Amino acid sequence: MRTFFKWNEPSRVEIAMKRQAERAKQETAVYRTVDRRDGFRCRCCGLRTDQYAIGLLRGEHHHVVYRSAGGETTTANVCLLCAGCHVDEHRHRLRIDGNADTGLTFWWRDRDHEEYVIRRELAVRQWEKD
Repeated sequence: MRTFFKWNEPSRVEIAMKRQAERAKQETAVYRTVDRRDGFRCRCCGLRTDQYAIGLLRGEHHHVVYRSAGGETTTANVCLLCAGCHVDEHRHRLRIDGNADTGLTFWWRDRDHEEYVIRRELAVRQWEKD
C-alpha cells in the first residue's frame, strides 16, 4: 500500500502560478503573430511602431472585444494600435468593429456624438508563418 502525503501534491498557489505562466506564454505567442500580421503599424492610422520602444512609439495590443467583456486573446480579437489611437478608443472617441483577421471598421465619434467611418479594411495583408 502506497502512503500518500499532502505535501507531495502541488499547492493551490503553485497550480495557479503554473496556469498563469501558461496563459502568459500563449498570450505572448498571439501578440507576436499580431505584430507580424500588422507589420508593426497601427491598424487605424498606419503609424509605424517599435516593439522595443518605451512610451508613445511602442505599439499596444488592443482587444476588439474587451477581456472584461469575455473577449479572448486570439489573433481574431487583437489588433495593434499606436498609443494615440489606443487612448482614443478607451475614451470612446474611436470605435473598432469586426474581426482582426479578416478586416476591421474604425468609427470616429465627434463632439456631437455622431459617428462616422474613418477607415474600413477590405482585406488584411497576409504574413508568412515561421
